[in-house]
Amino acid sequence: MGLIVYFIGTGGSEGIPAHLCTCPTCTEARRFGFAQRKPSTLAVITEKGKAVLFDVGTDIRDYLNVPLEAIFLTHWHHDHIYGLYKLRWMALETPLYAPEGHADALILREPKNLQPRVVKAGDVIKLDTLRITALRLNHQVETLGYLIEEDGKTIAILYDTKGLPEETEEFLKGKAPLRLAIVDATYPPGIKDPYHNNVDEAAELGLRLAERTVLSHISHKNLPFLELTEYVRKRWGNRVLVAYDGMVFYV
Repeated sequence: MGLIVYFIGTGGSEGIPAHLCTCPTCTEARRFGFAQRKPSTLAVITEKGKAVLFDVGTDIRDYLNVPLEAIFLTHWHHDHIYGLYKLRWMALETPLYAPEGHADALILREPKNLQPRVVKAGDVIKLDTLRITALRLNHQVETLGYLIEEDGKTIAILYDTKGLPEETEEFLKGKAPLRLAIVDATYPPGIKDPYHNNVDEAAELGLRLAERTVLSHISHKNLPFLELTEYVRKRWGNRVLVAYDGMVFYV
């Protein structure tokens, strides 16, 4: 079977459509359900069928109703942790690996069946058949990306970030070519932001490291779904794809 990457949520903090927003991206998403996006939530399912969750931007219970080996947070911004407030009531104790910076007081004070554990850049966690390495990213709070390895297959999760710190890029180049890079592509081409990539920046970053790049963490300020997928396909062919909610990628 190999690794399965299940994109449960592929949006930025506001999701798409944003409430009461009439921009072209939100208007299109009300017309076409496939263009709607929940905040960032990603599951990796191992060769043995075990699930590991990366960020919980939405309530996952309708999408993934299996025991979790662990949950990893990239950072503690609320669009990446919303789903934890309900998920902490689940019936099985589950490790929650997260950076220390800006941790949510409620989750730490009343984790219920979550088991919070601090993870730092450079740490390696082994779970079932997976080896997961935490990587430093460029964001406004302490933020980690993750390199996931299983039997020579490699996936990098790289959001929220603006480019990559030099040591992270060098480390990933040492593993290149990765099978898959999932990269922050919050903004449309031409928009410069200190904390997030635009589509071109994200694609170029992924192409330096991986055989296939999937663009995720898409804001409603980005191009409408159909326009964005056309732009990416014309520019990079099938080497770069735009993620969408419900997308499943076999590695």
